[in-house]
Amino acid sequence: MREKKLFHLQALRGLAASLVVLSHSVRGEYAEKLWVSGYFGVATFFIISGFIIYKTSRRSFGSGLGFKQFVAKRLIRILPIYWLATALFVVLSPHRAAYSATDIIDLLALIPHYMALTDGMNPLLGQGWTLHYEVLFYAIFALGLLFSRRPGLLLICAILVGMTMVGMLIRPESDSHGPLTLAQYWSRPVILLFVVGIGLGVLEERAKKLVVPYPFPLMSGLFIVWFVYSIRSPLTEAQHYEFPSLLVIWGLCFLCVFVAVFGRSRAGKSETVAEAFGDASYSVYLFHPFVLSLLKRLDIETMYPTIYVVAALVGANVFGLIMYRLVETPVLRTGRTMLARMS
Repeated sequence: MREKKLFHLQALRGLAASLVVLSHSVRGEYAEKLWVSGYFGVATFFIISGFIIYKTSRRSFGSGLGFKQFVAKRLIRILPIYWLATALFVVLSPHRAAYSATDIIDLLALIPHYMALTDGMNPLLGQGWTLHYEVLFYAIFALGLLFSRRPGLLLICAILVGMTMVGMLIRPESDSHGPLTLAQYWSRPVILLFVVGIGLGVLEERAKKLVVPYPFPLMSGLFIVWFVYSIRSPLTEAQHYEFPSLLVIWGLCFLCVFVAVFGRSRAGKSETVAEAFGDASYSVYLFHPFVLSLLKRLDIETMYPTIYVVAALVGANVFGLIMYRLVETPVLRTGRTMLARMS
């Protein structure tokens, strides 16, 4: 049985994608403050991912078939569009001749490795770093599906928490320099947000009668709190990654997802629009750098910085919606058809 779509959660996905676009479009003094908008959006995505993966796969625990279908569905969901965005980036990049075959293979397989061109382990398509963690989470979750639900969930959470604890021993989270090894890369505390999302999924499953009234005003209020926090915070970027500052950001993200999950859901015009942009959030996230690059070529950023930011937000969402309708949806439909035939 197909799970009912949560309109407010879709709206939040769209907002999270826009926050990432915002962090990549602001410049000057505001960039020093609003960089955290990108991290806020990513942290929100990770919590939503943990929630959605559990919600849609909770009946698959203890089933070998469930394990295979989960892996296939997840790979179909993220890889083809990511490959397309990466290929487009490589073709348009002035440094494409410097990419080795190993670089390209590791990029397409979402394997973190050090690259001289990026001076770190992040992929050429910068925002693709989050997919490294998504794939890690999918692999761990798939392992848990081989067991019945309770021990499977305990195993998943234990692995994620254990990896984080090992990571803290390897290097403190306050170390703002990029990781240089796979152990450092895949053991950062950000993976705990998947555990938070799973916990929220378990709560939603059990607390059937819990409803948060007026979710949009509450969610708007939380984003205002985030904005004030970003502008007025005296902390540097490195200090934001330290506890307890990190927990403040995570707490705001959790509250937004909580309100979206437990808010009253109805199918109206605003919900339909929110759902559309939420559905397109992955395409917005992957393809927005191409929109920003085009706007920079038009010299809008230098002449009209405010207009540039507005144009970036509008353009990224519109282009993302177009890519979702014309590319992502047909690709997903083809992949699911192939999967159904193989089952």
